Amino acid sequence: MVRSTIFRGSQQNMATIVSVIAAIAIISTFQIINPSFLSPQGRISLVYAMSYFLIAACGLTMVIMMGSFDFSVVSLLKLAALICVLYIDDIGLLVIPLALLVCTGFGFINGLLFARFKVPSFLATLGMSLVAEGLALYLSKGFLYMITNRTFRALSVTFIGGLPSIFYWGLGVWAVSIFVAFYTPFGRHLYAIGGNPTAASLCGVDVVKTRINAFMLSGFLAGLAGVLYMAQFGGGSIEMGADMSIPLFASVVAGGTSLAGGTGGPHRTLLGVILITWTQAGMSMLAMGNDRQLVIFALIAIGMSVLTTNRKSASIVK
Repeated sequence: MVRSTIFRGSQQNMATIVSVIAAIAIISTFQIINPSFLSPQGRISLVYAMSYFLIAACGLTMVIMMGSFDFSVVSLLKLAALICVLYIDDIGLLVIPLALLVCTGFGFINGLLFARFKVPSFLATLGMSLVAEGLALYLSKGFLYMITNRTFRALSVTFIGGLPSIFYWGLGVWAVSIFVAFYTPFGRHLYAIGGNPTAASLCGVDVVKTRINAFMLSGFLAGLAGVLYMAQFGGGSIEMGADMSIPLFASVVAGGTSLAGGTGGPHRTLLGVILITWTQAGMSMLAMGNDRQLVIFALIAIGMSVLTTNRKSASIVK
């Protein structure tokens, strides 16, 4: 047990060091190529790119910490954003709790299918992501919609201290996620389940309840990310969020959270999000196509998975 803990700790430290070096190298390269990359306007663009992404990644991190997967995050983000733009003129800002409630409900179903009915998490969430996509398509009919409610837009685009308010939303969610992971029984139970669900159950952890709550939290944060996404961009269609799943998973893994569960956490996710979103911004600046970007993100995810997975104790994916 001691050797396993030391081994996992060394893996985490190695993953963090690699991520920091990679982030510094990539940011320095883009800054040399384009000196405006870290200019005041450039920093604002980078903050816009990472903030809603960080919120969704924190929710996904909670699920991955217990060794599970949630492939519905992007679809729920999209659904929440479309609910906001479609119904804000009818019910005003009440559309925000409506969108969050719907996404949390999807998270509850994800958790129920996985924890109670023993459907593998990747299959349960993949199926529910298709349900969410279908519902979003039905509601939007595939059209582009724009939002004009200034109060709603202010949630993301109000500048405070030279930075948009969505940055503070992202930072706040990240800080709360760290607190939940390290200083609450729920967070400790996530780590325990990720390490060994059978042992956690024998120690008195309600594994079913904890898993359901983790997926509900992931759904809620995906919904919040979608709300703030719509407030930031002011419009969208069923096409928004395309090709976001791989970068999202890559950001969690690049931060040092193992896909096998039990290690890492939201405190590391910020680094991974910076690495992925800033790299994506730099590649877009260089007019690099989405196809090559996805290949790079996939390679990052695979490489970091190798660094963070304890192959001596790895088991079947939960």
